[in-house]
Amino acid sequence: MTGNDGFGIKKIGSKGLVFLLTFAVAFVGFSFLPAPFGGSGELRALEKKNKRIISLYAAHTEVLIRLGARDSLVGVSLQETYDGPEVRGWTWPEKFSVQDDVEKFLVANPDIVLIRPQHLGSNSHLFDSLKNSGIEVWVKQTVDHSDLYDYWAEIGAICGLPPETAAKLVSDFKEKLVPYEAYGARTDKPGVFLESVHREIKTFTPESIPVWVLNMAGGKNVAGDAEAARKGLVVANYGPEKLLEKADLVDVFISQNGPMNTVPLEVILSRDIYQLLPAFRNERVYKIPEELISRPTPSLLKGIELMHRMLYPNDPVTLSEDVPLEGPEAAGNPPAAN
Repeated sequence: MTGNDGFGIKKIGSKGLVFLLTFAVAFVGFSFLPAPFGGSGELRALEKKNKRIISLYAAHTEVLIRLGARDSLVGVSLQETYDGPEVRGWTWPEKFSVQDDVEKFLVANPDIVLIRPQHLGSNSHLFDSLKNSGIEVWVKQTVDHSDLYDYWAEIGAICGLPPETAAKLVSDFKEKLVPYEAYGARTDKPGVFLESVHREIKTFTPESIPVWVLNMAGGKNVAGDAEAARKGLVVANYGPEKLLEKADLVDVFISQNGPMNTVPLEVILSRDIYQLLPAFRNERVYKIPEELISRPTPSLLKGIELMHRMLYPNDPVTLSEDVPLEGPEAAGNPPAAN
């Protein structure tokens, strides 16, 4: 599996069922238990099933729940937003954060704690203490769409689930993508600027998951030349000059809405420099929930559906969706014709 996580792999043990991955980006010495591989490289379920799991990243939590391992959770993050049928009527377990003391974690008695790399920089002492107490710490963040399905399989292996469980999740997801495949070959796709951070006019790198969502929804990314400030990042500076160079290409403007970008739609609509974009003149400016385009979970399908409605508002192929649009047409203004 390829990726930008910066981990090296070292095989240990006589059976070859457990791997130790060393976090080598900035915190050498942190290890975690990944999905193991058999002799031929295929993913296999862990010999020891982790029955008590704390997840400090909402993406890890959602994938685990989607795989049917909800009851393994004894703790979740403060950022949970998943509201699918698997959790309706369910009492969520206790909330945890990287700022909690180690005693809180020890009381919960987890077998493993699932985090992402940025958590290590927030409280490295916590994870050192957990490891010293015999609790595994698994570090992962998937930022490239090509790693999406392998990531889901890894979560399944951590829970001790057979590979077929994750394979079914992947196959169901791919099947639901089929209605959108024809849009990739269209020559009249609307040009889209996908805003990640309003203040600095930032977008996403071409290989990122949000741009993949845009491509699947049938849009053309006008910021295909965007580059991250450093390797491993998906947010890219773009700036007013580069955007204005491509102003005439921006048929639709979509801004992610979440912790990274909290600016209201009204503020975006009033920005002077944006008035030169066709998307603003034609009232095709929208906001989309960050968790639907940035988190590497099956909810990306909902993001694709919602974005497709923004790009092709009159298209009958669009599936029924319960997430409301946030844009000019939501206030009663009809969308411009395709």
